[in-house]
Amino acid sequence: MLVTKNVAELCVLLISELYGQLPSRIFADLLARGRSTVAQLAQHTSVNQRQVRHGVAVLIQLNLIFHLTDQDTGITHYEANHHAAYNLVRMGKVLDMVRTKYGHHAHYLVHEVLIHGHAKISDLVEAFKNKHNTRNGSLNGTLQNGHNHVNGHSNGIANGSDKVKSEDDADDWDDQVYDTLAQLIATGILEPVMPTTYQSPQDLRSSVEQAYLADFPTGIRGSKQTAEFEKSVRERLKDIQKKNTYLKRRLEEEIALGPSTKRRKLTNGAMSNSHVGDGARNIVAQQFDTALRVNYDKCTVELRNLKLERYVEDLVGDTTAKVYATLLAVLSKKVSRCQVDRSIEVEDDNDAAAEPRVTSQEIFEQLNPSIDLSAGVGKLHGEGTIDIKYAEKLRRYPPQLKGSTLKETLEEDEEIIGSDDEDYDHSGEAADHFGLHGQNGTNGVEVQEDDGVPVGSRRLHEMRQHLLILAESSQGFVRHCGGNDFGEWTVDFEPLIQHLKFLELDTIIENRFGRQGLRLTRILREKGKIDDKTLPGLALMKKPDVHVKMAEMEMAGFLDVQEVPRDNNRAAARTIFFWFFDLDRTLQRILDNTYKSMVRCFQRLEVERQKKKGVLEMAERKDVQGVEEDRLRGDVYNDYIQLLDIEKKLLGQVAKLDDIVSVFRDF
Repeated sequence: MLVTKNVAELCVLLISELYGQLPSRIFADLLARGRSTVAQLAQHTSVNQRQVRHGVAVLIQLNLIFHLTDQDTGITHYEANHHAAYNLVRMGKVLDMVRTKYGHHAHYLVHEVLIHGHAKISDLVEAFKNKHNTRNGSLNGTLQNGHNHVNGHSNGIANGSDKVKSEDDADDWDDQVYDTLAQLIATGILEPVMPTTYQSPQDLRSSVEQAYLADFPTGIRGSKQTAEFEKSVRERLKDIQKKNTYLKRRLEEEIALGPSTKRRKLTNGAMSNSHVGDGARNIVAQQFDTALRVNYDKCTVELRNLKLERYVEDLVGDTTAKVYATLLAVLSKKVSRCQVDRSIEVEDDNDAAAEPRVTSQEIFEQLNPSIDLSAGVGKLHGEGTIDIKYAEKLRRYPPQLKGSTLKETLEEDEEIIGSDDEDYDHSGEAADHFGLHGQNGTNGVEVQEDDGVPVGSRRLHEMRQHLLILAESSQGFVRHCGGNDFGEWTVDFEPLIQHLKFLELDTIIENRFGRQGLRLTRILREKGKIDDKTLPGLALMKKPDVHVKMAEMEMAGFLDVQEVPRDNNRAAARTIFFWFFDLDRTLQRILDNTYKSMVRCFQRLEVERQKKKGVLEMAERKDVQGVEEDRLRGDVYNDYIQLLDIEKKLLGQVAKLDDIVSVFRDF
């Protein structure tokens, strides 16, 4: 598996930071030499085979390597999975996302899975029970000894007394752990570990192809057989994928993760779908021996939703961002990964029906009732001047990517299908003014009359106004694509993420080369190849300034130049110089530089730790951990705090650099 030097070094540093030197040493050799056996790894790393097997077992447990056993010789070959190794950077982001969206119980379970790589459901249930039983036992002893006074809202106290309940803990923790596991599996955050999990995509496809070719001893011949071969392989890969998601689909059907799901209000005011019922609990209980691991593809989808939500919050407003977050949450139930798997899915630009869509009613039922939808949207007095047909026009097809040479083939009347607000009345009557179409959802709000208009319908109308604002934005956050009674919405992630890439790229170029460099780059990105004599006029800059800035950006790898001589002499005066901007090459260079910066952050962190090695040894003593301020001397404690501050800054910088990698590579 070919990776750049910086990626390989970063992956090795991550594994060494979290799991020690032996696994990182084996992983580094696999990255450098490719597939290897245990004997080859022992020879290359100068480690005996017993230790190599131990390190390989750790890497397999952590899902960091693939392995494939030769059926004829019985020898197992191992291959590094650098994508999984890089995902170790995002462990903190994943845990924060899970805590925010699914609660503290889900955070604990996902944390346990991340620590162990994968874990059986029975082990997770046992660890969850032990944790809470220990907590309740310590609380019980504290209350009985009179060392703590808590109010009637504390866990285990009834009717304001200081007696801990002794009969309701076991069943309650059982329900909560099964509910949480069922929800995490159904949403795709956790997935079962299957035999195909440890096969690389290339090996999996190769095994499927070999099984198919066994029925054709003479080989595949002709375009017809080749097409049938590709179709059969693709269908087989889809079947394997469906088998891997069987438990997820069963739980989805059982707890009905859809618009009909009734949410319950938690004590902190947030809404949760974690009350899944006895059916889902029984399904999870029947799978006690199933091992689970974190599905980073689904976690990346959730992290992308957070990125887009924050972007909308900065650009539009807080209330609209919350509505957009709800839309993305409902839509992400139908999206399993950010990028389409080209080995399974066939790209079809005209297949608009295959794109995931959500209705206004689905979004409305999942919207938090505590959100004040009336904020963030301006109001017009009187009849106003808004053309509803234009404001709510439907777009059947997604927008084209910027820089595409394809031309628009649709006529204008084909693009604007019509309006889903068929009952709109320009007379400004109250019913139509609030967008009433007979919906009966109340979104957790009691049905009341306010000036003759039900509150639930008013909220639905206000929510749709936020969606229309997002649909009309130049960034294309939402596309209004359906014409049923409730209205259908979708998000075209590819052009939206391309817009984020350009935004991030412009920020990097401006910080490094100034406004002039950004101006020249934008011109070349839009126009293509431009003669060096034409460029100063387009950029409204002096020719010497343009040449200096272009040479600087060419040396940094952001621009390229093509020389076209007019005659055989190739004299500079008789040569045309065409400047151009290669987007893919620039993104790859920025990514590699980002990896290098992350490597340097970890190297600097190791240097700082070596400087304070004595302080760390004292702080890591068991009798000092947790009470450093009391046990350490003043100067030693100050050095320890300074080291923690440096570590926080460096790891925070790594997290910011990972945001660049997410936008340019993963989203």
